[in-house]
Amino acid sequence: MNPCRRTIFIRYFWRSVILLTVSMLALTASFIVGASRVLAAQQRAKMATAAMQVQDYMRPRLTVRGLEVQFSSEMRTVLPLIADIGDMRVIISDTEGNVKLDTGEPPLAKGFPERMKPITISLPLVVDMLGGEARVGYVLVSSGPNEQLFRQFLHNWALMIVIVVLLSGVTAYLSARRQTRPLRQMAACARSFERGDFSARADTEAFQDCEIHDLAQAFNGMAETLRRGEELRRGFIASISHELKTPMTTISGYIGGILDGTVPEERREETLQIVRDEVMRLSRLVESAANLSRLQTGQLELHPRPFDIAELSLRVLLGLEQRVEEKGLSVSLDVPKPDSLYVNADPDSVTQVLTNLLDNAVKFSDPGGELSLSVRLQAGKARVSVANSGQPIPPEDLPYVFDRFYKADRSRSRDKTGLGLGLFITRTILHAHNEDITVTSDAGRTEFSFTLSACKSPQPLRDIP
Repeated sequence: MNPCRRTIFIRYFWRSVILLTVSMLALTASFIVGASRVLAAQQRAKMATAAMQVQDYMRPRLTVRGLEVQFSSEMRTVLPLIADIGDMRVIISDTEGNVKLDTGEPPLAKGFPERMKPITISLPLVVDMLGGEARVGYVLVSSGPNEQLFRQFLHNWALMIVIVVLLSGVTAYLSARRQTRPLRQMAACARSFERGDFSARADTEAFQDCEIHDLAQAFNGMAETLRRGEELRRGFIASISHELKTPMTTISGYIGGILDGTVPEERREETLQIVRDEVMRLSRLVESAANLSRLQTGQLELHPRPFDIAELSLRVLLGLEQRVEEKGLSVSLDVPKPDSLYVNADPDSVTQVLTNLLDNAVKFSDPGGELSLSVRLQAGKARVSVANSGQPIPPEDLPYVFDRFYKADRSRSRDKTGLGLGLFITRTILHAHNEDITVTSDAGRTEFSFTLSACKSPQPLRDIP
């Protein structure tokens, strides 16, 4: 058993047991004190009644000669019997405190705990004499609390304490096992992740509406993210390996052909042009990887300033004019006139966002299809929308289009060269501007929309160095 897990379990279990035991001991102490007081009060009332009965018995039977109290043989016989039956001690003394009759300690009082003092009731012994009544001594009745009853109470209470502690201990053990079961499951899942298996999940059904349920759900969410991240990573490695291998093979082949004379002189310029295109392709791949690294390490620096978002959008679109014409796309524009809609953002980053979106729109449009660009003011923000006609993105893939290494060809089977970083970089740039991007795709039309904070600066984009 893992030491950490054992420590958590044992601490939870023993803390519960110790807390219960301390509570039971405190309750026991309170019970003993309360029971002692109750029994003492009962015994005191009993002794008072017994003293009065002894007084009533003795008063008509006492004779006094001078100041000396005389006891009859009947009284010397009956009083010990009364004391024995009442489980008490009866003492008769004169007014000076000299003991005249003592029945001795009652059997149950012998050896009784010292903390439980015997209870003594003293009443004056008064006799009738000529001229009135006279006090000739005292009647003292003494007895300890009912030892048998008290010990029976203690016995029953101790038995109850043992049963409660045992039942509570079993309950605490089972509860500790149940409470730590999700933690053990998560530990087992984490070990599976360490081995590369991301399919394991923690049980979320056993602990509804509690913190452990929330923890298990968060853990499973993390596991799902790790699983998808691992799939994307593997796909990225496969994609980038293929993308790097193809241009490098092409470059190596053509350069080898030039060096060994396989490529004729008249085709060398054409061959060098192909080599240059492949080198530029490699450069774009490296730049995408570099952008990803900067984004992941938080090194993306923004330099926001006012510029005309409509003008910038048209500039980016004009840069793709040749590709638009090659595909025979019809372009639909809904852009305000120049110098009418300004935003406060980083122009270079926004240029990259527009380039990624428009490039994807051209790439995934059907030949002869439609490409639309819309820029409008909405609720104090500039909303930019890029849409294209073509095969839509399946609904199950829409939540993942902005993930790293997501390949668009999974949904529309057209992009065979991208690394799946464009939309991830786009969303990250917009998040850095505290903005967001959305996507809708249905009925043969896919549209991406994002917002930027509008401003009223008159500074046009062409004045930005």
